[in-house]
Amino acid sequence: MGPVLGGALAAIGGFGLSQFNVFGLVGADDSEVIAQLVEKQDALSARQEAEAALVPELQQEIARLAAQIATLEAVPAPGPPDLSRLDDLEARLAVIEAVPVGGEASTAALAAKLADLERQLAALPSGGAGTAEVEAALARLAQVEAEAQARAAEAAAMAEAAAQARALEVLAAAVAAGSGFETELASVADQDLQAALTPHVAGVATLAQLQADFPEAARAALQLARGNDEQAGWAERIVDFLGAQTGARSLTPREGDSPDAILSRAEFALGEGRLADALAELATLDPAVSAPLEGWIASAKARMAVEAALAGAH
Repeated sequence: MGPVLGGALAAIGGFGLSQFNVFGLVGADDSEVIAQLVEKQDALSARQEAEAALVPELQQEIARLAAQIATLEAVPAPGPPDLSRLDDLEARLAVIEAVPVGGEASTAALAAKLADLERQLAALPSGGAGTAEVEAALARLAQVEAEAQARAAEAAAMAEAAAQARALEVLAAAVAAGSGFETELASVADQDLQAALTPHVAGVATLAQLQADFPEAARAALQLARGNDEQAGWAERIVDFLGAQTGARSLTPREGDSPDAILSRAEFALGEGRLADALAELATLDPAVSAPLEGWIASAKARMAVEAALAGAH
């Protein structure tokens, strides 16, 4: 009713203003101003009518919101959460926290306890009074779980390190015994060690075997050297002949670069377990003289390669 009445009054006012000239109250120059005022009044009336048309829509929206509010007010407020099991949860968390690193409790048992605690927490309400206690328990559980995972990882790493140390010990024992070690090598995780030892999995000669086999190979090499010594004088030839007949050779280290002196120093180093020094001495022999020692030298080098690889793995 208000907007309609306002519009009517505005129309009457506009009409009245337009008739002022009848009474001679408005000059001829004011007619343009009056026309503008009438135009503005018409626009205002149109706006008021448009706003009045929106009133039914607003009333419907208000009714809908009122219905929603009534529905929400009818929903009962949630009661306080049941925290009766929170004390038990705290006690069980304390038990898990007390497990020391490397303790007797297994990783599987610890994981089972954590899973049980998670189920208990899931059963607790999350709203209302006591939410702070539940959130604190959740935070504590997350901390305990992280610590348990760290302990499990540390225990697994320690177990793996111990297993690898044991595997290396078993492998070294097989090498020392001169037996094959294919199975023992398969238990070792070191890829570089596996690559170095794979060519020798059938076994390498022991130091004792190398020491025992050297004299025969040395005598054969020395005999070959004596037979090929074309520059020797008659006295040296007589000594070489007698030596070849008896197989005599120097058993104590001698100075010099003769095959007998070189072989004597090599055998002395071998007797002391200095395999590298023995091989260094033999490397100075003439290839024609060292031919009988080729097999022995190959066995000695194989053993040295295996020992070096094992030393690097430790």
